Order: sequence, then structure tokens, then C-alpha cells
Amino acid sequence: MFIRPGFVVVIVGMTLTSLSTMVVALRYYCRYFLMGTFGATDHLMLVALLLTWGNTVVNYYQDETSSSFRPSFFRSPEKRPLLEVALRGTLLTWWIYRMSYSVALCFVKLSILFFYRAIASHQTFRRLVYITITFVCLSTFGATVASIFQCENPTDAWSTDAFLSQFDGRPGRLKGPKCFNPSRLWVFTAAVNLFTDIVILLLPIPTLLSLRIPMNKRLALIGIFSVGIMAIVASCVRMWVMALWAESPANSAKFGADLLLWGQVETNSGIISASVPFLRLIFRGRGHESSEKRREIIPPRPQPRSDNKPVEISSMAFFSGPDADPSGSPIWKPFITVPASLSESGSRGSGMLEPQCPHQTV
Repeated sequence: MFIRPGFVVVIVGMTLTSLSTMVVALRYYCRYFLMGTFGATDHLMLVALLLTWGNTVVNYYQDETSSSFRPSFFRSPEKRPLLEVALRGTLLTWWIYRMSYSVALCFVKLSILFFYRAIASHQTFRRLVYITITFVCLSTFGATVASIFQCENPTDAWSTDAFLSQFDGRPGRLKGPKCFNPSRLWVFTAAVNLFTDIVILLLPIPTLLSLRIPMNKRLALIGIFSVGIMAIVASCVRMWVMALWAESPANSAKFGADLLLWGQVETNSGIISASVPFLRLIFRGRGHESSEKRREIIPPRPQPRSDNKPVEISSMAFFSGPDADPSGSPIWKPFITVPASLSESGSRGSGMLEPQCPHQTV
């Protein structure tokens, strides 16, 4: 039995996006009920998930409209009235997909980068995060604007008359639209996406290697942050498919479904790999919550005073230890919040990952 490649894209997209929805829902559960806080990184991922569902719907209409005609119909004038509606839907859905795909990936990356920003204590690391955020936003904005204005008149991008004019054989009969070849834009955008994926994966590695914790815990943290390599693998495969797709118009028709398929894999891999590290709190939350209660810090008892003045105890003294400076303030080691929240504690104390009040959004 023959199954249309476009239908396979829809099935894979629905399956992966449903899995991403469950993972993001569990992420919100862990962040709100086990950690007691959630912030911008979670909301950005939710927006990315909604946009991914939008891409899935667009993929469905791409399959529905493109299955209503054959490319051979383009050179038969008598058949053109039968395919104009479906052709217009195909052109319009591809035009929308070019923008929604880039924006969805942008929100996935911004969610990861905002998480880095929340836990970064090294000033150099924080600056690199801000630079990467700026680059991702600017590159996505440029790709989106270029996709909108693929043609001098944006409506020509889904105009059936403008599209069919290239098959008339008499160019002077109908003046063609002024549009640029989108293949170069897509190849360039795919290269930028792959580059930013690698940068985001490597950003926290130097800081994690410099942590003053046992080697096994250090490697565990690196493993948690390296889950995103799944998205990089999907991005590499999509880049390869993109190169094949851009070789010729015949290849564009042949590999169009593969391009959409790996676009779904790439986006959903980013959502899942960025959310999975939070799900480990489901299995560690209860045990660590009880252990945290047993290790609860007991403040020092006030000593009797002869002058009957109220006792003043500095709250920062509870966090001071052998590394405290003479003023009594703690000396925070680089990335000090990561081991406490991701490798040791899954209880509400992990809410220190993001410096904000419980149950308060950013």
C-alpha cells in the first residue's frame, strides 16, 4: 500500500508534537509543584510548543493541497482551472511555513538561553549568553523578513497566475513577478541554525568543567546539558536534505516532504531535550524533600544579654561557612546554583535556580 510522503510527515509531526506536549506539561509540573517556581524559560518553551503545533497544522494543509494535483498539470492549460485552488493553498502554506518554522526554533533556543542566564554567575558566561540571545533574535528576524518579502509584492508568493506564468513558454505573455530564489535563503538559515545549536550546546561546558565538585557529579551535569545533541543530529540531517532539495526544481519536489519531516524532528528534539533535565525531579523530589528536612539548618541560639536589647541575627550568616569573607557574606563559587538544584536536590530548595519569588512569572 502506497502512503503519501506528506501523510507520513503529518503522522510523524502529530506523534512528536504530542510527545513534546506531554514533556512540557511534566516540566511545568516539576517546576511549579516540586521546585516552587517557574519563569521566562518555561513560558518561552510553551510558546515554542504552540508554534510547533501550528507547524503541524500547516504540514497537514500542505499535504492536503499538494495531493490534489500533479506537477504535469502545470503544462496543460485545460487542467489549470481545476488545480488553482489547491495550488494557491500549497503556495500559501509554504510561505507561512518558512516563517513559522524559523520562529518556533528561535523560541526553543531562547528558552535554553534564558535558563543559562538565570543560573549564570560568571560575568563572562552571562555576557556570552546575552550575545548569543542577540544573535539568535537578529538572525531569526532577518530570516523572517526575508521570507515575508520573498517577492517584491508579498502576495506574488502565493499567486497562481505568477507561478503558472513560468510554464507558459512565452515569457512576454505575462510579466513574471520579481522574486528571489528561496533556496539560498533556506540553506543559509539552516547553516545558521546548526551553528547556533552547536554554540548553545558548548556554552556551559567550560563553566561545568570548572566546578569544585566530585568528578562523577561534574560529568553527570555535563551529560544533562548535552542531551541537546539530539537536536544537533537532527539539524545536521536536515542540512543534508536541504542541500539535496536546493539542487534543482526536480529535487525540490522530490525532497520537499523529507525537508518538512526533519524540520519536525529538529524542532521537537529541541523541545524535548531542553525539558527532559527537569523531569528527573519527579523521581528524586520526594526522597530529597525528606532529606532536606532532616538537614535543615538550625539557627544559633541567642546568647543572654545583660543590656536587654533585642538580638540581631544576620540572615546571611546562615549561608556563611569556612569560605565566608570577613564581612560575613558568603563567597559564591561559579555556577554554585547548578549542583545544588540539578545534581543534588529536587525539592523546593531547587527553586534557587532562578532568582525570583515562588509562583511568580517573569
